[in-house]
Order: sequence, then C-alpha cells, then structure tokens
Amino acid sequence: MKKNYFALLFLLTIGLFANVNAQSGESCYEKYKKVFENRGAEHVEDGVHDNIILTIRETTNSECYIARAVVKNNTIVEIDLYFEDGTFEKKEFEFTDKTSWSIYNGVSKTKITDKDEYINVMFVDKIKPKRKKLKKAPLPDFDLN
Repeated sequence: MKKNYFALLFLLTIGLFANVNAQSGESCYEKYKKVFENRGAEHVEDGVHDNIILTIRETTNSECYIARAVVKNNTIVEIDLYFEDGTFEKKEFEFTDKTSWSIYNGVSKTKITDKDEYINVMFVDKIKPKRKKLKKAPLPDFDLN
C-alpha cells in the first residue's frame, strides 16, 4: 500500500514539474514582441506587406501565422492568411470594438474578437537592425612597470 502512495506521489510530482516547465516557455507572440521592444521598427508605409506575422492568442494558447496585410493611413484594412502551398485567402474577424487597427513601432494595436481572441499583426521586415556594439580593449598582457 505504501508503495502505491509513493508511486502516485512520484507521478504527480513529475506531472506537476512537466506542467510548470511547459508553461514557462515563451510563446511566439512574446518572442516577437521582445524583438520589437528591444530593436524598434521603421515606419510601415501604405500598401501591401507580405510575410508579416499574425498572432492569435487565447488564455492558454498562442499561434503565429504568416500573412499579408494591406495598410492605408497607418491602419490595417485587410488581412490575408497564407496556406502551406503558397496560396492565400482573405481573413475576416469580428472585433468587439469598431476602432481602427492602427500600427505603432511595427506592431498593430491589439484587437479582441467576439471569440475572446487577442489579435496582433507584426511587420517583421520593418524591424531595425541590431545596434553595433563598441569594441572593448583587451586587458594588457605585458609588464607596464
């Protein structure tokens, strides 16, 4: 009987540890967001932008998709999702608010759908390059006296 309790406790501990590790990983949205926060982005011009990232987040799940967006006056007016074969299809969302889908620092305003999904569009081709780092002097390896 004691062996059964020990085995059950052991399995519960392993399950809890695995669940904590799985939750501690960053989602694709969080990873992209960090890049935009650290490096910034260039202004997004009007027109069609390919190879953007569309993020759809729910309370426990986050997915990122390759898409294209049509931008007019710093506002997203259309989204097309790509399929694996390279074709695409227009995606319509029902948002809870009717405000414009504006863009700041290469990332769209977060919009919430009627299904409680949080949607963002990220213009990865507008990410600024890494800043150059200063070259540090080596420590002296000769006698200065």
